[in-house]
Amino acid sequence: MSPETLPVPELDRVQPPAGVPDEDPSPASKLSELVHHRDWVDAQTPLADVQKLFQDHPGDFRAIVDRGGVVGLCSRATVGFMLGSRYGFSLYGNSPVMTARAPRPLIYRRDASLPRVLDEALSRQGSEFFEDIVLVDEHERLVGLVPVPSLARLQLKLFGEQLARVTSQDGELREQNLALFQINNQLRQSQGRYKALFENNALGVALLDPDGVIVAHNRRFEQLLQLQERPQASFQLASWMTSSAQQSFRRLLAAHERAAPDTEPSVTEVVFELPRGARRFELHSSWVVETGQICVFFEDVTEQHLLKQRIARQEKQNMLDTLVAGVAHELNNKLTPVLGFADLLQLVAPEPMRAHTLCIRQSAAEAAQIIRQLLNLSRPAGGQANPVELGGLCREALQMLRFQLMETRCEQHLHLPVEPVWVRGDPVQLKQVLINLVLNAMHAMEGVPQPQITLTLQSDGASVVLSVRDVGSGISPENLSRIFDPFFTTKGPRGTGLGLSVSLGIVQQHGGEITAESTPGEGSTFSIHLPVGQPPSALLTTAAEPAEPVAHPGPSRRRALVVDDEEFVRQYMQEALRVCFNCSVEGVPDGLEAVEKLRRGHYDLILSDIRMPRMDGFQLRAWLAENRPDLSGRLVFVTGHAGAVDLDQNLGGLPLPVIRKPFTLDTIAAICRPILESSSESFAPIA
Repeated sequence: MSPETLPVPELDRVQPPAGVPDEDPSPASKLSELVHHRDWVDAQTPLADVQKLFQDHPGDFRAIVDRGGVVGLCSRATVGFMLGSRYGFSLYGNSPVMTARAPRPLIYRRDASLPRVLDEALSRQGSEFFEDIVLVDEHERLVGLVPVPSLARLQLKLFGEQLARVTSQDGELREQNLALFQINNQLRQSQGRYKALFENNALGVALLDPDGVIVAHNRRFEQLLQLQERPQASFQLASWMTSSAQQSFRRLLAAHERAAPDTEPSVTEVVFELPRGARRFELHSSWVVETGQICVFFEDVTEQHLLKQRIARQEKQNMLDTLVAGVAHELNNKLTPVLGFADLLQLVAPEPMRAHTLCIRQSAAEAAQIIRQLLNLSRPAGGQANPVELGGLCREALQMLRFQLMETRCEQHLHLPVEPVWVRGDPVQLKQVLINLVLNAMHAMEGVPQPQITLTLQSDGASVVLSVRDVGSGISPENLSRIFDPFFTTKGPRGTGLGLSVSLGIVQQHGGEITAESTPGEGSTFSIHLPVGQPPSALLTTAAEPAEPVAHPGPSRRRALVVDDEEFVRQYMQEALRVCFNCSVEGVPDGLEAVEKLRRGHYDLILSDIRMPRMDGFQLRAWLAENRPDLSGRLVFVTGHAGAVDLDQNLGGLPLPVIRKPFTLDTIAAICRPILESSSESFAPIA
């Protein structure tokens, strides 16, 4: 049925928009012939009225029309979902239908390309697949809605026509296949053509007998396996492989010999031990029935394999970053009241109790430091070169491995010079290298009765040497020359063979080198050699926090507003402002309630969390800038999302103070005091 003859029920529209005719005057195209109905609603129609239309009339979708033009699509399911919840009718009943508009409706001109419409409509995912498509004319006026089943039937019809054409060409294809078989037969008999294909192939190619002996090979194969550096008598392909790989390869040869002639080529990856180091090859092998040989194609995929591993490591790193950042946020929120109330108790507790509160405070501070260390280790290295004090780096690395060292009863000996030793580099990357060397030393001492690890730091003024020595099993001379090769490992399945190679790359990026010395049965020493760096400028040093909190009550009664969805954190900040500044403090759990307070009163200080339900800190700041610009400079952000890259980027461009959770009483006092001291009492309520 064409659009001209489609009936348009009066209930389909609440108010007919200007410019939308009841019938489409243009001739029907093949696409417009699929139109099922022309149901529509005005864009300003309340959702309650739209729901009644769906209840009174069939059809699951209606076009949304505004000023005569189609602006979207709404569905029975979406409207029902929004109004069917507990408070849905109250919240959304009077909202215009545009609030229920489908996010990605398909709207086409009626002269649109049919293949394009079919491809886009039938390739949608999820619930969008079942949405009607909307046809409009050249003036964006509604032509009608086409349901998905109609498109599917049309697609099936077109597919049937195409299948019929393919079937009609079957005889021709059979003749072509016969001709190709004859050509292939001639190629097998042509030695010249065979030689050109064989010798000039970009892949390494070899023919093996059933025992795996190389019968013939091309030049590329010779280059890949460096046959010119190997005695001609050793032409057994498995001789380049490890013992476990040799067994798997022999089973593969036997399987090829028993396989049917039309069996697909097998694909496997094997690591070859070559003079230039270990290389990973992808082998495509198949049985040649005519000669009783096995044809093997070789491709060096070492770099591709390394890239895949780097991608996999990056994905794991991203997952770890997300996990650690989330855990750090929760722990920082929980530690903030512990550390803060310990500070407050320290101010009023009698002398016998002060030792207890000091213990609580110190434990919470150490927990916060552990969280920061986890974030530093999990966060991807930024590659920024900064002054790094290696002595402190050694202590931090051993602190992070404290549990493993205690579990293995490993003694630690740390020999550091009296003066600080500075280098220039990325502290996260250098710590990663040191932790890897210490872990390797621990693994090398498994089974040793009295394991010991010795870290020694030395400097001659021009270079720095940081050595890690163990008393483990040592490394054999033949393995010592290969320990920095990718994939080389002596740890079995638990080793990746990448730790030392990655560590070497990091140190070389810092202009240094790693050397290894070992005596089998006595132990090994790995030494990191780096150029000496300059200490940081005195202007860039950060003063240490005081050991105990000190309250500094302000001279007058100021008003402060605390906005945080964590109740205990909010209570602590309120109490801290009362103790430090004698403030009159109010607290609310989110930005919306803060806005209500700010509409009615003046505040000398606003402490706000960033990520909160309903209205977050950034939205609150935007409201202040628009409605209370006089208070924009009195806003201080408080956040527990330490290390979140997106959050740090947003905060970096804002000219306002940020307090990182957990924080001490002195921290909040130092940041808030200048704001409170500059307060003005003038205020005009918002109408």
